[in-house]
Amino acid sequence: MTLDEFILASSDVRELKRALAVKMSLNDIAHTLISTILQVSEAFVSKWVTCYHTEGITALTLQYEGSTGYLSPAARQELVAYLQTQTSWRLEDLIQHLETRYHVIYQSPQSYYDLLTEAGLSWKRTQPVNSKKNDAQVLEKRGELKDTLTALAPAVHQGTVSVFMEDECHLLWGDVCGYVWGRRDQRIEIPVTNIRERQTYYGALDVFTGEFLVQPYPAGKGVYTVEYLKWLQAQRPGQRLVLIWDGASYHKYAETRAYLETINAGLLEADWRITCVLFAPHAPEQNPVEDAWLRAKTFVRKNFTQCLTFANLKKQFSEFLRQQVFEFPKLAWYR
Repeated sequence: MTLDEFILASSDVRELKRALAVKMSLNDIAHTLISTILQVSEAFVSKWVTCYHTEGITALTLQYEGSTGYLSPAARQELVAYLQTQTSWRLEDLIQHLETRYHVIYQSPQSYYDLLTEAGLSWKRTQPVNSKKNDAQVLEKRGELKDTLTALAPAVHQGTVSVFMEDECHLLWGDVCGYVWGRRDQRIEIPVTNIRERQTYYGALDVFTGEFLVQPYPAGKGVYTVEYLKWLQAQRPGQRLVLIWDGASYHKYAETRAYLETINAGLLEADWRITCVLFAPHAPEQNPVEDAWLRAKTFVRKNFTQCLTFANLKKQFSEFLRQQVFEFPKLAWYR
C-alpha cells in the first residue's frame, strides 16, 4: 500500500495525521509549518517521519495490542504527580509529554484539561512583577512610613496636618469593556469610537479619614502635578500637607521641585507647607490608591450601559471616586 492509498483508506484521525505529517515532510515542508497545519507538536511530526522511514507504512497504523490509547490508573497517577512538579504548563508540552512518554493522543482537548485540573492546575492570567523590586527594602520602607504616620497622628487630630497617599490613573475609553453575564449566542457590544482615548486623573487618599480627592488633567506631567498640589492646598486651607507617592520623574524634578522649593523656602522641615515622601521603588502595589482606581474601573465596567460615550464614562468614574470613603486593608500597614 502506498502512502496516498493509506491516507485515502484511513478512517481514524490519529492515523490520518501521522500519514499527512509524513507526506508533507516528504514534500519538503518544514516541521514547524506541519505542526501548525495539523495542530500537533513538532515531536509528533519527527516521530512518525522516523517511524515511516525505519518501519514503513505499517508503522503508521494504530497498535491496539501495544497501547489502549488511554492512560492506565497507575500511569495517570504518575502523570498527575509529574504535572504537580511544575507551577505552569503549556498545553502543547502536555500533549507532547503524553505522546512521548505514554504513547497516548487524545482526540478531545477536554481530556488534557481534565488532567491539568486533577493535578490542581487552573487556567489563569500571568501577572507581571518588577524584577528590580526588593522585598526587604519594601518592608523596611513600610516600617519607616508607619513611624512617620505615628509621629504625625497628634497633628492630624489637631487639624494642622493632612496626610495623603497619591497616584495617577490613565482612564481609557476601552476600560469600559469587562466581563458580564450574557446570552451564549449573543455578543455584548459597547459602542466605542476610539478605545485609546484617555483621561488622566490625579488622586490623593487621606490616610486617616479615607476621603479621596481626585482631579482630571490632560496628562501626568510636572506642570499638572503643580496644579494638583495647589488644588490640594485649597481643599485643606491652613494645613500642612504630607504626600506619600512614587518616584515618577514629574513628582521629583523640574516644575514640581521648583514649586516645593518656593513654598517651603525659609521654613524648617517640620514646618514645610508640603512634605513629599517616597514609597519603596518598583512596588506600586504598596500604594492603596491603586485599589481605589481598580474599584472605580470595576464600577464603570459593571455599569457599562451608563457609559456609552467617553464623557459619560469619565463622569461615572470620577463621581464614584468622589462619593467614596475608602478603608482599604493596606492602610493598616501604615497606621
